[in-house]
Amino acid sequence: MRRSIMFFLCLALLILNPVFIDSAFAGEQGHYAPAPMAVRDYVMPSKGFYLIGYDTYYHADKMKNSSGNTLDSVNVSGSWRGDVKSVPITITGTLNANLDFNIHSAMQSLALAWATDKKILGADYGFMIIPSWGYTSVNVAVQGTASGTIKVGSHSRDFSKGEEVKIKGEQWGLGDLIVQPLWLDWRGKKYDLAFSYAVTLPTGAYDKDKVANVGMGFFSQRLQAATYFYPFENKTTAFMFTPTYEWNSKKIDTDIQPGQTMTIEYGVSQYLHPRVEIGLSGYNQWQITDDSGSAATSKTKNTISGVGAQIVYWAVKDRCSLTAKVSKEYAGKDRLEGIFESLNFVLIF
Repeated sequence: MRRSIMFFLCLALLILNPVFIDSAFAGEQGHYAPAPMAVRDYVMPSKGFYLIGYDTYYHADKMKNSSGNTLDSVNVSGSWRGDVKSVPITITGTLNANLDFNIHSAMQSLALAWATDKKILGADYGFMIIPSWGYTSVNVAVQGTASGTIKVGSHSRDFSKGEEVKIKGEQWGLGDLIVQPLWLDWRGKKYDLAFSYAVTLPTGAYDKDKVANVGMGFFSQRLQAATYFYPFENKTTAFMFTPTYEWNSKKIDTDIQPGQTMTIEYGVSQYLHPRVEIGLSGYNQWQITDDSGSAATSKTKNTISGVGAQIVYWAVKDRCSLTAKVSKEYAGKDRLEGIFESLNFVLIF
């Protein structure tokens, strides 16, 4: 059971993604964020009911352009447009402008999961539902070599030469809802193979004119396969490889459809003690189709990679675990680059 309970921790995160990855100066992203996933997070646990509390914090102050360079200044001749949190930013005038921004998101989810005693195609069957709620804030500042105007969503401010103007948006509310009706696991002495289908519903707080949003404003579907190899029969060591494919609907009140995304995750986990596990993981995520619709602003397919480290402690053996993980993003293009920090617990009934 210990080797597989952590699966639920990562799935609880899926509902958090509306805040974390719908943030860019050019392109759109989907819901799926692999950064906080623990290595053994994808295997179905033993039959039973599980309750998972998940707390995740994300912060970023680097925006990467289509070449992978940090975007901290722009040359404006008439008008320049970008996007943050999918809200358009427009600077008008004839000037060089320094840009500064930061994004903070804190989300909490409560995942309800059931690993049943049913079999489908020889695999164990389970399902889950994951609601969430939280807070996000977006801060944008501009300072120009000449006078101009900045507009962020529905907020507009004039500025003079050398003056710094700041626009802030924040929102509390529900996040988008994850429903995973299909979840299968084929088990062996030295392997696990898991497959799942999930849909994300746009139930979260979202307004296309707001600077900050908790929800993302569109449906997503995903298919995921997870493979594990255990070199020893006691399964104290695990190697993981997991591909995920996601596709999205059009956004609410906006003629834009985010492109499809492919994610590859990999990692190694080791139990140092029956109650203590450590792990290292990495991932690569690529947008594989263009954003579409008349409101699409990017011609670049965004990419991101990341590395993470985790520690798991079973406070009550086989009943309650605590997990801490930190993940650092790198090699971003056409999107934010930041850090995920997560602290969560699992209760097993």
